[in-house]
Amino acid sequence: MTKNTPSRALSGVASLIESYGHDPDSIARRAGLTPSALYRPDLLIEGAVFNDFLEEAAVVCGDRFFSLKLASIQGWHVLGPLWQLIRRAKTIGEVLRTLAAHLESHASTISSPLLEDDRGITICFEARWDPKWGRSLNTSRVQVVELASAISIHEIRRLLGNSWRADQVQFRHSAPENPRPLYQIFGDKLRFNQDVNALRVSKVDCERPIVVMPDRPTITAQYEAPADLKLNIPFLLEVDRAIRLLLNREEASVDSVADLLGISPRTLQHRLKQSDTSYQNLFDIARIDLALEYLNDSNLNVLAISERVGFTDAAAFSRFFKKHLKMSPREYSKRISRGAA
Repeated sequence: MTKNTPSRALSGVASLIESYGHDPDSIARRAGLTPSALYRPDLLIEGAVFNDFLEEAAVVCGDRFFSLKLASIQGWHVLGPLWQLIRRAKTIGEVLRTLAAHLESHASTISSPLLEDDRGITICFEARWDPKWGRSLNTSRVQVVELASAISIHEIRRLLGNSWRADQVQFRHSAPENPRPLYQIFGDKLRFNQDVNALRVSKVDCERPIVVMPDRPTITAQYEAPADLKLNIPFLLEVDRAIRLLLNREEASVDSVADLLGISPRTLQHRLKQSDTSYQNLFDIARIDLALEYLNDSNLNVLAISERVGFTDAAAFSRFFKKHLKMSPREYSKRISRGAA
């Protein structure tokens, strides 16, 4: 696995775990995380380990809403140089566009595709998982998705006022037994078992100017962004993001993905070949990844999942899934229920 997530993303988590009466270092070791990453902001950790650590912390602390607590003490300032770019934004829309354009340069395991229409801006949060990473303690992505979403909600409220509510909030995962804490954070326009993890901000709110960007803890010079900083997303991640966006809306064909990226299908295929991959390979990885998220975290049946990842029937989806994971979707679901996935 690639170490590409700054350890400052763990800011505040050690003290939060201690407030539950547990040892953060012990949880870190269980998740394969170097304990020093909990106390130093300058290390790089694997994105998959970050996800696993949050899930394990929630389990050990016995709090399904662990990430909501963490979100209340974190903020966009944990993004380091990206926070400096966000601070230059003049409107809420600019803030969201900056976040969407550059979040993957902070950590490639979290993606933030953005859609704009006449209703406003929808910013999505995709927690990537690659089957090649192998088995981990936990297979869910609920904690990291809710952390990213809750931090964004808190930060927008700091800019627009505590009474602000998103036009809509969507999660792929199912509702917990008691969803009240989620409704308290995200408002009553919250939906579960959706085809995307996303927040929608109205057009009116997107156009509202930012008078003063709230201050944050001091960031040392090594994390500050120079005026000419450009954080470019690797081309493969741009393609992956386009595939996921189109899978949520329509068929993610080579032509439609190329059109979304503003290049020809031939150029798309050529650039992917230069990176020793292909469109079909990235398309398959995205579909497997989304299928795993639905199987792990939602209440959707196999037929519904197959349709959401671009298959016309459940049998074809099952064959595809078994080819890549050596088990059927139903067998995988049974392993999850036994805690063996």
